[in-house]
Amino acid sequence: MRAFVIHGHFYQPFRECPYVGEILIEPSAFPFENWNERIYRECYLPNAYAHYRVEGKTIQIVNNYKYLSFNMGWTLLYWIKNKHPELLKKIMEGSKNAIATSFNHTILPLDPDDDKLIQIKWGIRAYKHFFGKEPQGFWLPELAVDKKTLQLLSDNGIRYTILAPHQVIANNNFVRVPLEKSYIDVFVYDSHLSHQIAFERALEEAKRLLDTLYKKEGLTVIALDGETFGHHKKFGEMGLAYMFLHSSHFTTLEEYYTLHKPEHKGTIVENTSWSCAHGIMRWQDDCGCSTGGEPGWHQKWRKPLREGLEYVRSQLKEKVYNQLGKYLTDPYQAALDFVDVILGKDKEEFIKEHAKKDLSYEEKVEIFRYLNAIKYMQLAFSSDGWFFAEVSGLETIKNLLFVKRAIDLAEIEYAETRLLEYLQEAPSNIPQVGNGKTVWVKYVIPQAHEPYSIAKGIYLISSLDSIERSGKLGKWEYSFNKDSIKLKDTETLEEFIFQASFDKNTKDIPSIFAKRVQEGYLRRYMDERVALFENYKSVYKDMLKNLKNIPSIFGNYIRLEYANYLRFKLYKTIEKCKDVQEIKSIVEEAKDLNIELIDEYIADALSYYVMEKIKKSTEKEIFSIIEYIQELNVQAKDYKNVVNLWEVQNYVWENRNKFADKNIFRLLNLAL
Repeated sequence: MRAFVIHGHFYQPFRECPYVGEILIEPSAFPFENWNERIYRECYLPNAYAHYRVEGKTIQIVNNYKYLSFNMGWTLLYWIKNKHPELLKKIMEGSKNAIATSFNHTILPLDPDDDKLIQIKWGIRAYKHFFGKEPQGFWLPELAVDKKTLQLLSDNGIRYTILAPHQVIANNNFVRVPLEKSYIDVFVYDSHLSHQIAFERALEEAKRLLDTLYKKEGLTVIALDGETFGHHKKFGEMGLAYMFLHSSHFTTLEEYYTLHKPEHKGTIVENTSWSCAHGIMRWQDDCGCSTGGEPGWHQKWRKPLREGLEYVRSQLKEKVYNQLGKYLTDPYQAALDFVDVILGKDKEEFIKEHAKKDLSYEEKVEIFRYLNAIKYMQLAFSSDGWFFAEVSGLETIKNLLFVKRAIDLAEIEYAETRLLEYLQEAPSNIPQVGNGKTVWVKYVIPQAHEPYSIAKGIYLISSLDSIERSGKLGKWEYSFNKDSIKLKDTETLEEFIFQASFDKNTKDIPSIFAKRVQEGYLRRYMDERVALFENYKSVYKDMLKNLKNIPSIFGNYIRLEYANYLRFKLYKTIEKCKDVQEIKSIVEEAKDLNIELIDEYIADALSYYVMEKIKKSTEKEIFSIIEYIQELNVQAKDYKNVVNLWEVQNYVWENRNKFADKNIFRLLNLAL
């Protein structure tokens, strides 16, 4: 029987700053705030709405998650749930296709046994929390494998996994691997086809790729990063949708495993992975495997980084488990169960289940400081920290920030001193960086925000933004009193009070807060400039219209001022979702003065505007708005300035039974 499986490994490292509870600005992801947002727009969202087009017209919009075999772990699902819950609903339409994975993508064969078990158990419980069922399958991070890891998976109810051909000695691509106390079943993916899709151009001709699949007999499994579809390969989600729509032979690992069991046996090749030709050396030594960087760059920093973090881990566990033993009946079991708190379980209920005695507020704070230290120590070993070419890379800095937070929570400053000695022996490829110690001082410490800078950031936002007098930003609950601000760290329950008297300098507050403050000042500036310009508008307009007759050396300055006035006014009009006629009036005024008004920022704002309007306007109004936006798009001289109506198309498609006016479909190039 012919069957095809395409498995997407969807993953992002945990990017939230442990001192803030929000992802800080990541400039390399521009024009997005961070890489999660960028890949959400390029991959995760497009796969929920993959357009299938014929002769330029979208005739169907496909949710690829309903057909794709995939895994998503806690680090990505947590972010999606908080920032884009509407996408989580679309992903859950394919929940029956999902398999489990570890908690935060550590290299399991390199983890000590107790931490390996934490990764597996936390990953399984996160899977059950999001997908509502016990997992059968499990994706190994980087497919790094050894028998001890497989035995732990089997012990915890996992029945199958997936590996590359070079990791399994077998005569079939679906085999049973005997273990010391049990067995585990293994799917072996087709490395040639997987490589063609991931690194070559196979997705650009989906029909040919599908024809290739039909030439194969039996089960064919393709496995690759889920981000291939849209992020690594632009419009890759459309190729995927084409194949799903044109073949009934696609299945998923979960579905196939439910109906079949392996008839052949195999043996794994221990300490191997899918992305390192040297096994698992990539995550502990200078093996030569690298992504990014320049020719000739080394990775001599990897070994001292691994050794330094392992030293901190051993010191942290020794103190944390000893201290927790004063309050909890079984500290390690409490650590295993702490994932339930991470997933939202009430802290008081957790304490009741694990405490030896009644505990004071201070003792509870101490417990949650130690348990969160364990959590951040786990995050410090995320595989990304070793994957790329340079010790000063974004991912390595994140891992170091997590270990800094773990050290602070466990109060083991001596371990930080020793860690810096290891980092000093971790050479950078960039001369001005020097080594890992410089990375720590220059890039890690500035992100270790104290509660004072959190309070200041919230105060500055409140002075410009319409936030409530009490609420939550990041992981911090806050409340304003008459002349003070009170903070509560929702992870540790610690509370802080500061006098509400701060300077206006944004340099020392979290970048994500600073951006909001700066945008608040900009909005205030826009209002002031628009109001001021109105006083001279008629004079400036007259001057611009008569420049040919009455030349002025200030002509260019006046045109620039007028253009900025109109852009500010247009942006404010769009932001307030005013009537489209007001937008038309401003744009026509710009045309009359020969001013190019629509830039990429205005175009983005207009995309949001149309989406907001379409949800609460009459069909007549909707038609008028879309028709006008399409007129603007025809006139656009730069593709960047085109108003993207892709999300509007998706909304209309999903709600097509609610739209009686079929001209709306025509305007959006959607099939009826």
